[in-house]
Order: sequence, then structure tokens, then C-alpha cells
Amino acid sequence: MIFFLDIDGVMVHANPHKPVELEGDGFYKFNPVAVDILNSVLYKTKDQIILSTSHRYRYTVNKWKALFKNRGIEIKFLSILNDHKLSFDPSCSRKTELLEWIHHNNIDYNKVVIIDDDKSLNDLPKALKQRLVLTNSYTGLNEVKDLKNVLQRRLKKNLFKNRDLKNTR
Repeated sequence: MIFFLDIDGVMVHANPHKPVELEGDGFYKFNPVAVDILNSVLYKTKDQIILSTSHRYRYTVNKWKALFKNRGIEIKFLSILNDHKLSFDPSCSRKTELLEWIHHNNIDYNKVVIIDDDKSLNDLPKALKQRLVLTNSYTGLNEVKDLKNVLQRRLKKNLFKNRDLKNTR
């Protein structure tokens, strides 16, 4: 499975009225609930994460892997959306970037999951929109139910460490 992953509004909140904590490495501290949810569905030896975040050009792939590992997420296959570009192009919508990449790489929509808070993704083609987990920007990824419905596969195990998660079953 290919997971297109945003960070702002997914792994960290994007509430402008609330500061985002930083880790010692200078990048955002991920929400522990989002980390647990991702860990409950990711198979680190099979699944691929493609960073679609606007932060994606900030670090190399190896540095991103280290950042994720330091936050409790081990990823074997990680890449950066449109890594052939040198920087983020704000004039290109997330929807356009994803569609171009999927079509260019001839990927079956059923092999894709998009986790993002970008409302422009509501305009994706219907078959691809069914593969979208659209998060609330202010809270980020905090419910596993929608992700489970898109994936149509069981959780690996209960990794939620007795957290009070909504719709974890």
C-alpha cells in the first residue's frame, strides 16, 4: 500500500491559536495518537509512505526516516512526492500533484491511501476520493475508523497503549 502523508493537520495540529511543540531536532513533535494510529495500520516491510507535505523538501529521505523513527514510526520505504523538483511549488495544488504522480506511475487507486487535511482533495475523482482520509486541521489524525474503512484490512495489533481513542474498533 502507498500512503501519501501530510504532516500539518495530520501528524500535528494546524490550529493557529495553539503552538506546536518542537522536538530536540527542531522539527514538530507528532501527536502521540496520530503516531499510534499510523503504527496500527502500517506494515513497515510492505507499505510505502510518500511525503506530500509542504515540508517535504526540508530534509533528505534518510533524515526524514530518522525524524519518523525518533517519533516512534519506523518506515522502510519512504520517499518524497515529486522529489525530482528542488522545492515546493505553492501554485500547484495537492490534488494536481497527487493525480499527476499516480497517473505518471500508473498506480491503481486501490493501492493508494491519502491522509491529508487539504480540502482541495474533496475534488478528487470519485474512485480516488474513496481512498482519502480527510482530517480536521485543528486536531489532525485522531480517529482510526476512517483509515480502517479505506484500508479494508485489520489493525496489526492494539498499539494504542490504553489511550482513549474514538472509534478504534
